[in-house]
Amino acid sequence: MTGPAPFTTPSRVAPREHTRARHLRAAPTWTEAKLWDRLRRLPIRIRRQAPIGPYVADFACLRARLVIEVDGGVHSRTDLALRDLKRDEWLSSEGYRVLRIDSRRIPDDLDAVVAEITQAIRLKVPLPLDLTQETPSRLPRSSSNPPANTPTQPSPLEGEGS
Repeated sequence: MTGPAPFTTPSRVAPREHTRARHLRAAPTWTEAKLWDRLRRLPIRIRRQAPIGPYVADFACLRARLVIEVDGGVHSRTDLALRDLKRDEWLSSEGYRVLRIDSRRIPDDLDAVVAEITQAIRLKVPLPLDLTQETPSRLPRSSSNPPANTPTQPSPLEGEGS
């Protein structure tokens, strides 16, 4: 029997992109680190420096098919703007929406940036969860507030046969 194994598919991400993504995760910019600190607390999975095809996205919510790019001032250069346009076209052809955030907004308006991202997620993934709330399980627990005790359920046998 020749051909690929029945349950394997070729990886769409080049190995060098995985290496590049690992390097970028190890050395984030200040604005990326500040935004990641907030995004990682949302109750939906967002990946940081996620390889997608031939590119590495700053942040990606794969469930919502959303790519979030934090753009510094260098992205206003013509050559980089053209490269970004080509990248956005490729990602759009793969079904992703690209949300570009100016890095100057993050220090001054982080709450609005996070709200914009959560709104973009809601457009694709309607969740009953309030995405503006941080997930309690990922937040440090205060020792002064112990977890609430849940009352036990009555036995289904109580009151039977008496």
